[in-house]
Amino acid sequence: MSEINTKGFSGANNVNEQFLTSKGLLSPRVILNADVNLDGSLKRRQGTTLYLGLQNAHSLWAGKTCMLCVADSILYRISQGTAVNIGTVYGSKSPLSYIDVENKVYCSNPYWQGVFNPYNNSISQWGVAVPPGPMLTTDNGNLPAGTYKVCMTNVSDNQLSGNGPITEITLSAEGGIKILNRPSGALVWVTDSDESIFYKVGATDRVVDIPTIEPLPSFLCSPPPYMENLCYAFGRVWGSVGQNVYYSEAFNFGWYKLTSNKYSFEDTVTMIAKVTTGLFIGMKKKTLFLAGTIPEQMTVQDAGPGSIKGTLAYCNNLPELGWTLGTPEKDFADVPVWLTEEGIVVGSPSGKFFNITKNKLKMGIPELGASLYRNLNGVIQFLTSFKTGTTGTGRGFRDEETYNTFKNNRIDIHNKVLKGEISRACFTDSVSCKVYRDGVEI
Repeated sequence: MSEINTKGFSGANNVNEQFLTSKGLLSPRVILNADVNLDGSLKRRQGTTLYLGLQNAHSLWAGKTCMLCVADSILYRISQGTAVNIGTVYGSKSPLSYIDVENKVYCSNPYWQGVFNPYNNSISQWGVAVPPGPMLTTDNGNLPAGTYKVCMTNVSDNQLSGNGPITEITLSAEGGIKILNRPSGALVWVTDSDESIFYKVGATDRVVDIPTIEPLPSFLCSPPPYMENLCYAFGRVWGSVGQNVYYSEAFNFGWYKLTSNKYSFEDTVTMIAKVTTGLFIGMKKKTLFLAGTIPEQMTVQDAGPGSIKGTLAYCNNLPELGWTLGTPEKDFADVPVWLTEEGIVVGSPSGKFFNITKNKLKMGIPELGASLYRNLNGVIQFLTSFKTGTTGTGRGFRDEETYNTFKNNRIDIHNKVLKGEISRACFTDSVSCKVYRDGVEI
């Protein structure tokens, strides 16, 4: 058998048929049940052990404070191999999107949303519903004659809602305003005579004068819509509904101006990923970059091919993974990594992304996937998984040989060798041992 002189392994490659690279590294088509270490050596995978049995589980996520998942319309917190029932996720089955914001977890899909508090395992509503428009009549008071506008806001857990519909009333002489349908706890806001700024009057059914001290901060705001692809960036919570990307008011995550505070695109949004200089907006056929950190001043730039929904994960220590970005920036914390139509990419603050599997792996193009970043016993890994095919079946490889290897969990070299289609290599090691019986070496 011929010897193979090699400096180590460079990872799997099902694109290039060359087994030994020009740098003296081995690049097999498939590496099964093993990982390539940073020094080029192979390490056998330890396999998996069932951590928790939870039927029909999906939307597994881990953040700064907790691990969550959904099973049979129940949100669970996972801790030390135990699933704690947190509450019901209403609506049709759909993957949840999660983000960490100020020690709470915001959760949403197209049918349900909520805010999880990991310190008491409770779920609260995301945003406060607006009250109805006020029904008004004239009353006694000190308001000068003129036309006044009146609206109301709700308050829940010290959170202020946006305003409900606005009602006008005209006083033909000095007098006051009476509200006939104010909900319990709702606040009343009124403009000055023939003006447009709303000022707080308070939790009262009667307006006899207007203290022009506190203007309405949540004017024209609503609770968030049921969003996907959540992202916390630049002091705001971003999310998508179809072709639209909405963003909250700065540091007020329950206030959304749905008609104005949004970006609309030509296709359904599949991903929102943040970097320090802007946002990558993924769609099925292309990905754009919103350059800037102030929404009203952002500019739209082309970034690359379409992005696969669900495959985004933020990674640290990219140099330790051996990924050379070839860019001047040195900040490798919270770097977005995801799957596109052309392979796995790393997002850069330059507004471009770098393909780290180009000319290495041929993969199918799925509709949906899942990814995670982890530190496994000191080994930094980005893992992604997806299914292909019109029925959602099959592993995500374009070539049959790689597909069958993972499907059958073995490398079938017998028929290939008989046909003379491949070369083969054997890697061996030797050990010695001593055997004892009843404490005596035999």
